[in-house]
Amino acid sequence: AQDNFAGRTPVDMQSLAFVSVPELTPGFLQPYAVKIVRTGEYLNILRACGVDLRTLDNVPQADSSATPASAQSVAELFNPQTLTREIERAYLRANQGLFDILFKDGRMMAYMAAVKHYLLFEKSDFLTHFLDLAKFEINRQPKDMSANRLQSFLDIALLNPASVSHDDPLKDIVKVSLESVDLIEAVRVITNGTSGETSMPLSTQHPQRDNQGVTFLGTSIVSDNFLTGDLFIALRLQIPFPLSIVLNKEALEKYKAMNRLLLALKQTEQNLVSSWLVNLKLEDPRVELTSATGKEARLESLHRNVFLRIHTIRHRILISIQQILYYCFWDAIEPQWQKMTVLMKEAKTVDELSKIHMQHLDQMFLQCGLTTPKLPRVIVELLKRANKFTGIVYKLISSKSPLSRFSSSSVSQSTVSGRLLTEINKDLTGTDAQLTYLKSVLEKLDSLDKYWTDQLKIMLGALNHYAHKFDESFLNLAVRLDCNRGDDVY
Repeated sequence: AQDNFAGRTPVDMQSLAFVSVPELTPGFLQPYAVKIVRTGEYLNILRACGVDLRTLDNVPQADSSATPASAQSVAELFNPQTLTREIERAYLRANQGLFDILFKDGRMMAYMAAVKHYLLFEKSDFLTHFLDLAKFEINRQPKDMSANRLQSFLDIALLNPASVSHDDPLKDIVKVSLESVDLIEAVRVITNGTSGETSMPLSTQHPQRDNQGVTFLGTSIVSDNFLTGDLFIALRLQIPFPLSIVLNKEALEKYKAMNRLLLALKQTEQNLVSSWLVNLKLEDPRVELTSATGKEARLESLHRNVFLRIHTIRHRILISIQQILYYCFWDAIEPQWQKMTVLMKEAKTVDELSKIHMQHLDQMFLQCGLTTPKLPRVIVELLKRANKFTGIVYKLISSKSPLSRFSSSSVSQSTVSGRLLTEINKDLTGTDAQLTYLKSVLEKLDSLDKYWTDQLKIMLGALNHYAHKFDESFLNLAVRLDCNRGDDVY
């Protein structure tokens, strides 16, 4: 058997599937089949890692007075008590040997800390720099994004001397990936256990519309081309063997889904904060009362309403996004992570270590709302509305907008550029044209604000339902969002 595994690399060993075949298993060994297979798997992994299996004989056992199997007769080994003791001894020996390899030099906990740092954004100073550098790339349509450019931006952010990641020896294992499906589909694949090969590429997705003109993939009501890259990019870690036994593919897929959710929320939050700076380019409405009458008075009133509406809606949206972010990390991830790290340090076997890790990871995944059918869909809709709002704000600062400080009405006509701008925008220089434009902007803002409030109501109902069905921690987010619902603001 040793010759069959001698030429295999650790990666090859990881891809092997060790299973028991009931038809080929002797009847007296069937109760121990799972433990025997697991023991053989661990021994082969140790051999692939370069461990001399003869050194495992020196591992202290629970029953040190027991006679080794080599010194016992074959007849004695068929004794049920002796057989159980020897199988248990071999299992513990292989398990403890692999456990020592995982925790050698603190590697296991170091990689767990890297997962929390880079995928769950415990220390996200590098993320702010990365989102600043990749802002225009992320705002592209997914099919136009470049993974190489995104990876270059991430490397620059991680190498920033002002970042805590600069001196991290594990920063090189962080990579950017472009996913072929959006967040909703990725979560569905994980929760339903569907193979990732059944997911459609971006170019073949044809989402159907509901009666409000909103696609179920969260596309903007303005255009099907409004999909941006913030819901399709993710950070991932290259986990070496044999640490990938604990941080396996299933676990990394769940971490990636949480990373995509947090990354999209962070990107939206940063866009909303940036839109405040954009508002500085809008012409401030007159605060003092004027003697204007008729159309001039209506124009001033509309100007003031649009200006105040933009600030109010941005504040509501920003607070909601920040509350979801706060809940995901401090109410869902952080408490479970602290419990998990304590128990992992107290674990004695690899099986116990893997069980602790997956139990707490599943709980984090649940409390972030990613196992529920409705919450991911509502959160994606909220993110799309937030991005649509920032798009409206950026459009208002264009030179053709009467609200812009750089509109033709506020530019000197004594210069060539000023006269040229006036000629370009002559269709919006009249009072009637400005009234029509401001009314359309106000209607868009009112529609977006109403839709945001309706989605928050749906989310609050879902949170209360899931709090009674799954976990009471959903009530923490419900309380925070309920204070920001804004039914009676206007």
